[in-house]
Amino acid sequence: MDGHQIMCTLKRLRSTVVLVRTLSLFTLLFGASAAVSENNDQQNLRRLFVLANLEFTLFHEISHLLIDELKLPVLGMEEDAADRIAIIAMLKGRQGKSEQEIIPWLFSVAGDWYAEWELRHSLKRTTAYWDGQRLEIQRFHNIVCLIYGSNPDLLEDLIATPLLPFERAMSCEYEFQMAHQAVEWILANYGHSDADKTADVKVSVVYKKPYNSTNQTMLEWVKESGLADRQALLLASRFGLPRETLIEFDNCGSSPDAYWHKPTGTIYVCYELLSHFLKMAEHRLAKPKWACNVASLRQYMDDVGAPCPKTGAIPQSVLETGRASQSRSDGKEKNKNDP
Repeated sequence: MDGHQIMCTLKRLRSTVVLVRTLSLFTLLFGASAAVSENNDQQNLRRLFVLANLEFTLFHEISHLLIDELKLPVLGMEEDAADRIAIIAMLKGRQGKSEQEIIPWLFSVAGDWYAEWELRHSLKRTTAYWDGQRLEIQRFHNIVCLIYGSNPDLLEDLIATPLLPFERAMSCEYEFQMAHQAVEWILANYGHSDADKTADVKVSVVYKKPYNSTNQTMLEWVKESGLADRQALLLASRFGLPRETLIEFDNCGSSPDAYWHKPTGTIYVCYELLSHFLKMAEHRLAKPKWACNVASLRQYMDDVGAPCPKTGAIPQSVLETGRASQSRSDGKEKNKNDP
């Protein structure tokens, strides 16, 4: 091994050590995520996509819950803070796993927001620049930036691609470190110590009976993963919440949504949102160009049974889904304080 190879190896080892140390906080904060079986079958890839986005959604809404219930100070947009906590918690959840597991899981979340943006433009939807939430394409780039910033050496070939322009990449490691410091402060001031993990207040998960076969499939995937029940247990044990809280999965008709509802102390998750994630997975499988143009992602597309074609059209079923539902950024979360 020559001097250059040794330096490259040492650099990668240093990056790995920094990542493990930085993410160790989130093991205390949220604990381990539910394990999901992943193989080369495309149905399992769809399931992975749905559950990865559900995990992100739950962490996002839990962040709103903590901000409301614990009166956490937020400088800037609350939606940005919730997104950052969610992604960093997911990075922690992949700690110790192989790259083949880490990359498809995290980029499933980024891929969903990119798909939302593509469909908005294909359907010529009006963009609400005044809205309190970032545009889908901004959330996509913010998520990619945090993922890259967590381990720049591993994902260095993302730089100067449509996923991560060079100018943004230069600040991503700093953005990740700032997000870590913020959550570390929250844990130090509001979290239980490692020695005290007894839940003071119960956080329960309620699964309402699905109205149709698609929702039933979504329910089965969620229950099999154990993801929601695990998050409820960890939330209760990591923080001293002032009242009992629910995570409720329910039928919501034509509105795919999830939101924290302060008056009832409930995080609502619509089965239709999970079905919407399934449609977005189909869209990503049909249009993988954004990932296929990056070497470190392209190999994983083949590994998970989604080889990179040269072209791909948006499936008609996906377009119909987009016409039938509003963008997730226009959902009920803005009315979270309504009775």
